Amino acid sequence: MAAVVAAVTVPELRSELAGEGADGTLTVSSCETHTKTHYGTHRRSTELKFSCTGNWSAQEGKATYQDVVVETSSRFESGAKIPVVQVDDTFEQPQDRDPGDDAAILAFCLSLLAFGIYCLLTGFGTRNGPGFTASWQSLPARTVTGPVLGGLCALGVLAALVCALVL
Repeated sequence: MAAVVAAVTVPELRSELAGEGADGTLTVSSCETHTKTHYGTHRRSTELKFSCTGNWSAQEGKATYQDVVVETSSRFESGAKIPVVQVDDTFEQPQDRDPGDDAAILAFCLSLLAFGIYCLLTGFGTRNGPGFTASWQSLPARTVTGPVLGGLCALGVLAALVCALVL
């Protein structure tokens, strides 16, 4: 599962780090407000989202698109000009292209991969399988694989936290 998530995330991260996409300006014709409700175990929260529609023009003047919809952080008045990046067939604001989040996902995939290898090697997590302590004792070449898998898992979690909070 970690490999599949990483395979999907890598191209997007590469695109964000390379700065791919065409810079342009969206001339807002209208904005709509949407609410998204999140249900938790003990409470409910509502998130306010905005999407603005308008005409997009590339900075180089090569391309223009009409009726482009962009998710925004606030509501804009009709006629406002906001910076928008076109990447393939999608349009998004430059601040929404955050490579830190994608890097955090990749780092967390490293932890999941290390834990998955541990489970495959020891049978931990299977139905009626051994507990954590018993499976650790049955780890092949425990003096080598234990620190390597534990270190990879810890490194992935630490890197994910740093990428998500700092970048």
